[in-house]
Amino acid sequence: MEFVIQLFDKLAWPSVILICVYSLKRPISKLIPLAKKLKFKDLEVEFGQELKSIVQKAEGAFPELKYDSKSLLIASANNLPNSAVIESWEAVDVAAEALIRAKKINIKLDVNTRYKHIESILLKESLINTKQGKLFSELRQLRNRVAHAVGYEIGKVEAIQYIELCFKLINYLETLTCEGETACLAKVESIAS
Repeated sequence: MEFVIQLFDKLAWPSVILICVYSLKRPISKLIPLAKKLKFKDLEVEFGQELKSIVQKAEGAFPELKYDSKSLLIASANNLPNSAVIESWEAVDVAAEALIRAKKINIKLDVNTRYKHIESILLKESLINTKQGKLFSELRQLRNRVAHAVGYEIGKVEAIQYIELCFKLINYLETLTCEGETACLAKVESIAS
């Protein structure tokens, strides 16, 4: 009897630990990918830093792994179409402002109706034609609906189409911004091909 009691005394804690680990196996396995650091005795693993170094090595070995913003936005449109639309419009805004600054048009852009103001400047200065101005306006209005209308959701396919249109407009604005510069001409040629 004494042997059984000592055996139970020695095996009680290890068996409780095994039961806990077994019952918590699923929640723990879901938490492990979120961990940045794991340390057990002499073993220490840092997931984030190792992954960053691997990504950098892969980009050096395979230059095609460098992603452009259009590809990233299209990929994000699958999960967050509204966010992808807003980010695409921000890229249009940046390209339009860069064009206005490059043409040395001295106009204050930090107004409440910034996007409509930029559109009117582009049309007034004949930087874009009426058809391109209509596209700019429609993209702006759709962006405003996505950003401000309560419960307005855009589908994945529509978000991807919106991104494509935004980047066509961005490419055009960038070609106008780059006119006369040899570095930009190379970029324009790469866009065209």
